[in-house]
Amino acid sequence: MSQETGRCVLTLPLLTEPWQEHILETRFNIVEHLQNSLIAYELRQLKNLKRTRAYRDLIKQIEETPADKRKPLYRQRQKMLREAGFSEFAFKDAITPMQKHFSEHIATHIAHRAASNVWRSFEKYLFGSGQEVHFKRRGTLDSVANQKAGVSMAYQDGVFTWSGGRSKQAIKLSLKVAHPSTDYERAMLEKECKYFRVVRKWMKTRYKYYLQFTLVGGPVQKDRPVSPGRVGLDIGTQSLAIASEQEVRLLELADRVNDNHRKLLTLQRKMDASRRATNPDNYNPDGTICRGVKLRWNRSNHYNRLAGQVRELQRKNADIRKHQHTCLANHILSLGSEIYVEQMNFKGLQKRAKETTVNAQGRYNRKKRFGKSLANKAPAMFLTILDGKLDALGLPPTYRVDTWSFKASQYDHLSQQYRKKRLSQRNHTLDNGDTLQRDLYSAFLLMNAHESLKHPDQSRCEATYNTFKTLHDQEVHRLRTDDRPHLSSFGIA
Repeated sequence: MSQETGRCVLTLPLLTEPWQEHILETRFNIVEHLQNSLIAYELRQLKNLKRTRAYRDLIKQIEETPADKRKPLYRQRQKMLREAGFSEFAFKDAITPMQKHFSEHIATHIAHRAASNVWRSFEKYLFGSGQEVHFKRRGTLDSVANQKAGVSMAYQDGVFTWSGGRSKQAIKLSLKVAHPSTDYERAMLEKECKYFRVVRKWMKTRYKYYLQFTLVGGPVQKDRPVSPGRVGLDIGTQSLAIASEQEVRLLELADRVNDNHRKLLTLQRKMDASRRATNPDNYNPDGTICRGVKLRWNRSNHYNRLAGQVRELQRKNADIRKHQHTCLANHILSLGSEIYVEQMNFKGLQKRAKETTVNAQGRYNRKKRFGKSLANKAPAMFLTILDGKLDALGLPPTYRVDTWSFKASQYDHLSQQYRKKRLSQRNHTLDNGDTLQRDLYSAFLLMNAHESLKHPDQSRCEATYNTFKTLHDQEVHRLRTDDRPHLSSFGIA
């Protein structure tokens, strides 16, 4: 990322009074309503377009044409959509008359930014991998931004001003700390600001508000060590194995989330019991929810209190997870800046199995896979944070090896052969009799990946194996003598 074209974000807390929070909540609700109104309008427009003979004939022609010859037809479809009003500028024009009903609260520039957000959803649905355009559930909008710094939103000398619409009613909010208190914050605010964003987070019983500065260029680099050298990462749904010439580690991702997760499950069970008690007619005799009819749900005060506690725990988990991932990324960069990792399809691991299978007892196997683990540990988020730090340092992103040809969990660098193992087999025995933890050995092979990223480099493996074996044995000893419980996937007795 170049310092001229990149973007970075600085987030600072705002000091708000109850009457100011009321105004902010009103404006958030209005923007949320405008987005949903625009989505409903554009979905109707899209439905009308799909009914036309010309569009139906074009879609039929695309389906009957081989994939490698569809490019001109896709251009024709894109042109038809653009003429029907499916472009970012057309979305801004469509939201303008809607905004006029709320012009005393929301300026046109804020509404246009909301239209851009809606367009990104439609763009992904029409031209990308999106499956559906979703409405914003009431109260779920978490941020409002403008299009350009100084227009509708401005900041000067520790005071943030958010102007209203036609009435020019402005609300002035001070930063929680009167002025940036650290050298990092002061250096960041010296950069050019592109636009502002007001973010709200639910904490305990109310929203807290933050001001985000989107700045030109990369973030100011903090004084953290970054070492040259290779690092191999074998990442799983819950664990991470690290192999470098300085350190070998096997650890659980975001392990501090576990306690809150157990509390979350308890609260969710209480919420389900409360909802069943106050809505008995919405359930079948077998306990399943009635389908095929519109249900009305009654929520007791007890249920609402539990929902607030769940919301707070989810917020805590997200903050803890991000903090631990960031600290772990900084530690990995202190071991080496050339990082190798397998290309993982976390989206596929998250989905339920398609095939229905039966076990030896004649019962159907569960179709669930790793959705819960991925939601709690967020391994993809960790890799995104790591790539972002490499990008900010001007270094290449993580090297993603070809999983299918590399086969790190099957390769033996001594015999140079592949031996397939069951997932439950957590140790790898080499030809010379050395027994290695499976994930750590995979990380070692990834660290010594060939330049083609297709297979391990034999000469590198031979040169670094003795050091790795020593560090590996030290890590296994640490895990075995540690009193804390470990994941069963570690295979440490």
